[in-house]
Amino acid sequence: MKKSLFIFLFFILFINACTKTQQVQQQSIQKTVPTVSAEDVSILTPEQVATFYFQAWNDEQYDTMYSLISDGFKQIEPTAKTLNDFQANMEKFYDTALGVRVLEAKESYRTDKEAGIDYKIEITKKDGSKKDFSSVYTLKKKANGWKLIHPYGENIDTT
Repeated sequence: MKKSLFIFLFFILFINACTKTQQVQQQSIQKTVPTVSAEDVSILTPEQVATFYFQAWNDEQYDTMYSLISDGFKQIEPTAKTLNDFQANMEKFYDTALGVRVLEAKESYRTDKEAGIDYKIEITKKDGSKKDFSSVYTLKKKANGWKLIHPYGENIDTT
């Protein structure tokens, strides 16, 4: 009986510790992005833009995501021509997944006009499984802030 109680208490404490560790990790990523509206992203660093993009994706805030994409990409990518086109394309993600979480977003280089962000995300699928994905985003400095020039697909804004 004592052994069962001990194991039960240990299990509860272990789960509680894991949950708190995960919460601290999530908070540390979220703290790097100040609260801004979709219209006022010009104050963000390239690293913050990439993180904000994924957080908005997870929260299904497609207007915010759209505001972080370059106008050049919107012109050449058929699924991003309008906010409605973009939203319809991004909503397909939720046919198979529950969300996306930023594990890492780190600036690999930056000039006055361009920056590279190495990122790693975790996608939670509807069956509860998780899949990590990593890549690099390229951002360009525009008059209204840093913008993603290749958030997905084959098209890259070269303007």
